[in-house]
Amino acid sequence: MSTDDVAVGAVVRYPRTGTTGKVVRVEEIDGWKYAELDSTGLYYRVDELISADRAVANVERKERSLEDYLEEHKELKEQLEEVWEKGTDQSCEGGG
Repeated sequence: MSTDDVAVGAVVRYPRTGTTGKVVRVEEIDGWKYAELDSTGLYYRVDELISADRAVANVERKERSLEDYLEEHKELKEQLEEVWEKGTDQSCEGGG
């Protein structure tokens, strides 16, 4: 993306991480142009950004109770203990 194409309000994506957001500020730092994205509050080099059709919608966080969290944690713990008891991860090590 051309550095001239990036302006406040433009929707862009940083392909290395897939981060998408709207440009809230453009600054020049040490000779490089950087754009701050609203989705992360971080600066990205403008020459590494690509245009995006639209910003990713904010993900709604599902409210869950402490009991739900503890149940999920218990299930994960049981799965990990089961794998640990097998004593193998099904890999084939050469050992050499």
